[in-house]
Amino acid sequence: MAEKLTKPKTSTGRKKRISTPFTYIDSSEYDSLINQDNLPYALRRGGIFICLGGEGEVIINEHKYHLSRNTMCVAFPGTIIQAFDTEEKFKSYTLVIDIDFLRELNIPSANSVHMSIKEHPCVILTDEQLSSIMGVCEMMHNKDKRSSHPYHKQINSLMLTLLCYELAGVYMRNAAVKRQPCSRQDMVFRRFMSLLATDITISREVQYYADKLDISPKYLTIITRQLSSYSASDWIIRTAITNAKALLATTTLTVQQVGERLNFPNPSFFGQYFLRHTGMTPREFRHSKL
Repeated sequence: MAEKLTKPKTSTGRKKRISTPFTYIDSSEYDSLINQDNLPYALRRGGIFICLGGEGEVIINEHKYHLSRNTMCVAFPGTIIQAFDTEEKFKSYTLVIDIDFLRELNIPSANSVHMSIKEHPCVILTDEQLSSIMGVCEMMHNKDKRSSHPYHKQINSLMLTLLCYELAGVYMRNAAVKRQPCSRQDMVFRRFMSLLATDITISREVQYYADKLDISPKYLTIITRQLSSYSASDWIIRTAITNAKALLATTTLTVQQVGERLNFPNPSFFGQYFLRHTGMTPREFRHSKL
């Protein structure tokens, strides 16, 4: 029954300013969104992932998890995902949402539920829980289609709150999926990736991240090269450019405002940095996405 959920079509054109608090991701898009080059990927938004059939493996932050039917994983912004290996018959449902709504639930244990999910993101759903959660998700999609409704935004927020209550109930009652720890180098690498997701607007210096990880810049670069073939500096550049491209392509911020948002000292420095690493100016890139 859950597999019959109506799945919204994904646009192939430029993504305009989308106000919806949730986005469906088709499983065919995982390779480009999560598993590119089989490298860790820092999520910019949170979300839920449910395995509907088949089996697979995933690394979330510093632990490995086995995925099977009815496995649900909840992730917060900054979560590091890697090695999304699945069978050909693997079926799933993924919804990108503002998962921090969980902190605002009107229940005494909201903070403990929030921490529990961060510590143990994967659980096995009962068929009843799966049906209930998928039912709420389908209702969210149906309500979101009524964009002309005068209270469209408020209804979406209420639907999201309803889903978060369902998720909180699951994590208060269900046992967590057994996890396996990663190696120390893997842990350092994932912490570095997590820091990049949150601190790229603070610093683009390897020393800054090495200090945060309490290791030397040289050792950080050795680890990143061993696990990804990229240096720590390469990752910092890739992250800064990815963020810049996202802001240029999906917002109405001026080039100067984008540079300020990413903590560049002035528009000229931002333009030169972007040109050096992409081969085009910020304005040329934005024009290419029109």
